[in-house]
Amino acid sequence: MKKPDEQIKSALREGYRKECNNYLTVLLKMWELDSHYGYWNSDRPGTIYHYGDTHNLSMEDIIYIVENDIEEDEVIKWEDYCLEAHEYGFTMPNLPSWHKGAPRVPKETFEHLRKLKEELANAINEAKEDAERTGQHF
Repeated sequence: MKKPDEQIKSALREGYRKECNNYLTVLLKMWELDSHYGYWNSDRPGTIYHYGDTHNLSMEDIIYIVENDIEEDEVIKWEDYCLEAHEYGFTMPNLPSWHKGAPRVPKETFEHLRKLKEELANAINEAKEDAERTGQHF
């Protein structure tokens, strides 16, 4: 097996870095975001791009967004859905599946589950308070 020489590897790395940054530049222009709004994970183009306080996009997501002219609002809806789906153990669709209309848990189901979770938390707190009042410790 013939190994690529250092010049070839260096050119590949530089080309990849450049194209990742080119895709990112197009995305930022599409969404009218400032280039100082975020950063690549570990300053390594092509990894995860962090922007805002809580948003993260993989290189695959960035390419898909640019290639399919996806607006930022749709990506934020997808991220929000995935957070709720994860919290309750539902399948989290990737961005292409979401964009193509993958089946989704209805908002009402999440609302119901949030209410049940709140009721459970309240019941646990009441049990703890009762235990403290009666001197029982578990």
